Amino acid sequence: SIFCCLSLLHKHYILNLKIFHFSGNHVIHKIVGETVEFLSGLPTLGVTEAMWKYGRINIADKDVGVLKGSPFKDRSQLNPEDFTLTVRKLTLQDSGDFIFVSAVFFKQRPSVSITLQVHEPITKQLVIKISSTWISSNESCKVLLECSTTGDVSYKWIVGNQTLTGPRQQYIIREQDGETNVTCTVSNYVSEKSAFQTVNCSKDTHTNKTGMWRMTEVVNTCNCSVYIIYYYRL
Repeated sequence: SIFCCLSLLHKHYILNLKIFHFSGNHVIHKIVGETVEFLSGLPTLGVTEAMWKYGRINIADKDVGVLKGSPFKDRSQLNPEDFTLTVRKLTLQDSGDFIFVSAVFFKQRPSVSITLQVHEPITKQLVIKISSTWISSNESCKVLLECSTTGDVSYKWIVGNQTLTGPRQQYIIREQDGETNVTCTVSNYVSEKSAFQTVNCSKDTHTNKTGMWRMTEVVNTCNCSVYIIYYYRL
C-alpha cells in the first residue's frame, strides 16, 4: 500500500540521519569476558523506530533484532520490549561507541551515545629491580628503581614520603635516613598490583638488591574489589 511504502521510506530516512544531537554520553567499563547491557534510558511508549549502531555500523533493529552484518551477531541479543542490547564475551576490540537512534510516532528524538571501554586485568607478575650505588663524596646512595609488567598501565612509586610516577625512578637516600620504604603500584581501570620493600643505604650497599617482597593484587569486578596478598623472593 502507499502507506506501507511511505512508512518504509520514513524509517530509512530516520535511521540514516546524521547524528548531531545526543541526550548524553555515558562510559561503561568492563573486563574481558564479561557481559554488558546497553540501556537507552528513554521512554518506550510510542516508539516507531529504534536501532543500535556501533560507530557507523547498524547492529540491531527493533523489527529485525540483531542484524546479520553486526560484528556481535553471535553473542548479542536485543530486547524487543525496552530495546536493551546485551553483548556477551567481551573482547578488547569491542571498545567503542554504541549509539541508540529512535523515533516516536516517526519523529526522531535525541540519540543516546554510550562508550564501552573493555579492559584486561593485570595478570603478569611485576618485575621489580632495585640497584644502588654508594657515593662516598656525600655519603649517600643513588638508588635506581624499575618496575614493569605488560599491558597499558600506570606506575606509581611511594618512596619514603614522596610519590613518584613512571616505570623508572632515581632516588637519593642517605645513610642516616635508615630504612626507606619503597612501594611500586601498577594499575589500570579494573585492577592493580603493588610490591613493598625497604631499602638501606650504607658503604656496603651492593647493586641488584634482593629480598622478600610483599605483594598486593586488587581486581575490581562486579562492583567489588578482591584483595590477594602473597610473598615471593626476587
